[in-house]
Amino acid sequence: MEIELVQCPERKPNKIFEGRYWGDLGFIHLCFDVIDMATLKNQAAAAGFPFTIDSADSFSMGQAAGRFAYLEDPDGTYIELVETHKVPILKKIGWFPDLTKRKVQKPLPNWMIGCMAWSKVK
Repeated sequence: MEIELVQCPERKPNKIFEGRYWGDLGFIHLCFDVIDMATLKNQAAAAGFPFTIDSADSFSMGQAAGRFAYLEDPDGTYIELVETHKVPILKKIGWFPDLTKRKVQKPLPNWMIGCMAWSKVK
């Protein structure tokens, strides 16, 4: 999958979410899975796009955990970044690998992603 981001510097930004609340109907954002959030935070700030929200540590969502952050594009659209720390691979046997110890250069192996399908809710 490929996403192309286009910037038009001569155009005045249209803050489409100004005055709205998180969770309002139609409130849309993009989300990306990232590795090495600390480095990304520094790079984004240096480029003039500091995180507007940062969980800083691992947040727990029951069987999954991770770090999340948000930043805004010039139009005010929120971009969510999630660094996964724990994900249920095989819930029935209690296999929840600690992903904070994986090498940042390596994505999750395809077999591990495939195992997650066994636990999905229909």
